[in-house]
Amino acid sequence: GFAGTMPQGKVSRDAGIKIEVVVEISVDDEEMGYRLSGRRVHENSGRVYHVEHNPPKVAGYDDDTGEPLVQRLDDLEDTVRNRLSVYHEQTKPLVKFYTELEDLQSQSPKFSTVNGLGLLSDVQARLVAAME
Repeated sequence: GFAGTMPQGKVSRDAGIKIEVVVEISVDDEEMGYRLSGRRVHENSGRVYHVEHNPPKVAGYDDDTGEPLVQRLDDLEDTVRNRLSVYHEQTKPLVKFYTELEDLQSQSPKFSTVNGLGLLSDVQARLVAAME
């Protein structure tokens, strides 16, 4: 989402852009790596599978067409590790930025951290509660 880096966060603050709620969805690196590297995609339709959490009926093949599934280049293990490194360097500092902003200013965005593990419906419920 936006802001994704400290410069974006500072620019939006300095420009007077009103952000009401900031939510961090927390998932540890190991789990995030597993989620991303297990993803498989049917290129023509965009259907998404996961080798464990949402496997196709026949491993490696789309349920509807029988065509091969692919692992996107940005889901390869090395790329995922790099993406997580970039997150920790560029995006994670925003947690402190928005937490401190919330503490200093009454008009600051409400900041919440939501556990991103569990059933989709549970995570969605936690997100809705954090935005209220």
